Amino acid sequence: MKRALPDTDTVKAAIDTVLDEASASGRRPTVTAIERHLGIPHATFHRHYADLIDTHFRPRIPAARNETRTALPKTNELKEENLRRLRQENTDLRRTLALYEEAIRQLSLENHALRGGATVVPLPMRSRPSSPSQP
Repeated sequence: MKRALPDTDTVKAAIDTVLDEASASGRRPTVTAIERHLGIPHATFHRHYADLIDTHFRPRIPAARNETRTALPKTNELKEENLRRLRQENTDLRRTLALYEEAIRQLSLENHALRGGATVVPLPMRSRPSSPSQP
């Protein structure tokens, strides 16, 4: 059984309510809050009321404060720290991948031997796993 969708005036009233509540609490108003207020799923709301979002809701959202943008550090230290961290994570992931490649290689050999009816002999670990660029 389909539930009847609210009319345009009801949606506008819900938008006004969400905007008032957001300004009173100091939070930023969201379309999700309007959807919750009306009890309408996200896709349905956008399918039927996208024009109200563009004409009635978005123009009335207060602009973001400029002080939050100026409070961010303007040095390259943050960028350099992120690059260093990402490079380290990349190195760690490559090492982990090499370990998994070795484990898969050993499991594949054991699986092939078991399917062929041979006795499985554990292979010694490689002293240095092959790099990802080598076949």
